[in-house]
Amino acid sequence: MRMVVLLVLTCLSFLSSPCRAQEPAPHIAQCQRFVISQQAASHNPKRPSALDLVGPTGARLVYVGVRHTRDPADTQWSVIEAAWRKLQPTIAFYEGFGTSVADSADAAIRQDGEPGLLRFLASRRGVPAHSLEPSREAEVESLLTHFSAQQLVMFYVLRIVNEERREDHVSGSALDSAFATALAYIQRTPKLAGVLPDTGALRAAFGAIFPTMDPLAVPDRWFDPNHTSAEIGSKFFNDVNRASSMFRDEYMYDQLAAALQVPGARVFAEVGRDHIAAQAAALSCVLGIGTNEISGASSPPLIPPS
Repeated sequence: MRMVVLLVLTCLSFLSSPCRAQEPAPHIAQCQRFVISQQAASHNPKRPSALDLVGPTGARLVYVGVRHTRDPADTQWSVIEAAWRKLQPTIAFYEGFGTSVADSADAAIRQDGEPGLLRFLASRRGVPAHSLEPSREAEVESLLTHFSAQQLVMFYVLRIVNEERREDHVSGSALDSAFATALAYIQRTPKLAGVLPDTGALRAAFGAIFPTMDPLAVPDRWFDPNHTSAEIGSKFFNDVNRASSMFRDEYMYDQLAAALQVPGARVFAEVGRDHIAAQAAALSCVLGIGTNEISGASSPPLIPPS
């Protein structure tokens, strides 16, 4: 799957230089082929979990791989803030769809984890901050070429439920409410509207495939893009996540590559660490560093694994 470089097809309002063309820079599209799947990246024992890259025009990217958590006591927050202060970014990017800006760093973390913290830091310094995520509509359109609408609804809804259960420790009736809320949210995507219209319909469809399992108790490993559904036994869940992750990694690369076209730009971005290794060679390529310089020796992890 190779997606069109959406972000550079139109004028980029967040870049300081004027838009001069309606087509992506050729080298951005050419370097996109070096985006690899997270599954392929996982086989490299030296894969990077952070990048600090500088191109010949002085454009610099500090790309931090994080652990997803909303615990203000986690040690990674001080590392992120130190890296932010050192770079003094001109533009920032974060994973996720949120837009809220909290009144303090701790409140930002509690509300939305690392994306919340990045928006808080950017707001305090007057730095533009943008989501790295493609629209749900664009992602769904791509995934529908390989999966059914029912499969996508089950995947998206139960992934949200899984995150609520794992990260926020939601259970019991609160988890049932989260289930209904997640389904209503996913139904807002036009090509998924009306598919499995209520939680009863979703339970019935899920039960026809997995008759002995509660859909609200699917294991974390079903959402691991480093494995196939055949390996895990999830029928299609892992495969949807792998395709989704590839689409998202290509889109994330496109946005960062476009931002790095501004000479002297200082780009700060954060994502879950598995995205870093998938995009590293392509980002190195677009800065003219050379893919061989990133594959064997990578930037040391800014944030140690938990």
